[in-house]
Amino acid sequence: MFDELRAQKDVQTPFPSAGYTYASFDSGHGYQIEYLDPNGRAFLWYPGNRSAVSGEWKIVLDEICYRYGSNTFNPQTLQRGGSWSCDYTGRAGYLVTAYQKGDPFNLRSGKIPYDRSKCDLPKELKKIKKVSCK
Repeated sequence: MFDELRAQKDVQTPFPSAGYTYASFDSGHGYQIEYLDPNGRAFLWYPGNRSAVSGEWKIVLDEICYRYGSNTFNPQTLQRGGSWSCDYTGRAGYLVTAYQKGDPFNLRSGKIPYDRSKCDLPKELKKIKKVSCK
């Protein structure tokens, strides 16, 4: 899946920029929707969750780093939150498939608009890449 997204090189996004909501995609998680607040807070709308997951984000050199609460759990990596996890911004940027300036879903409230499946990309986001979700 990463190679499929990486092949779509002519796409430009403002990722990672504060004040934007991004949809990133991988075959394990599906679409993850996240608002990056200018104050360093991150709000994740994960498929199947009943509320937004609150965390933090920061840029360290050429990496984007996230930290979610110790009470969180990543079902794909089987890891609990509480520690910083970083990824090269170029690699993370390839996974971005849609975006929108602002917080169109009001994820900062901690609430989500509806329960999403992993293949559900909300229409409010500007789709910039095609993916095959099953």
